[in-house]
Amino acid sequence: MNDATHLFFRFSNEASYETLTTASNTARNLPDEQSERWLALWGNTFLDPETNSDRLYCVKRSGILESDNFDLEGIEEINLETYLQRLSWEPPIEEDLELLDELELID
Repeated sequence: MNDATHLFFRFSNEASYETLTTASNTARNLPDEQSERWLALWGNTFLDPETNSDRLYCVKRSGILESDNFDLEGIEEINLETYLQRLSWEPPIEEDLELLDELELID
């Protein structure tokens, strides 16, 4: 996976994502016997830890059609480096782990 083989996106507008998905599914005659949709469900994309609301997703360039419209509101193309930086996360701090242990004891 690299910038030559994939496009990387940050989606901040669920409605635009669904519009893109619906139009793309129609262009591909989906659902069919092999696949239900071209793009993942919104909830199955990666949550951007920087915003806690935006979503991250990558698409194989070879699967993109001319009719796929990535110019909708809230769709931003990013590069692989940015994509990977945004996917990175920091381990929880020790206090958070202790709090989680306490909550599990309450159950």
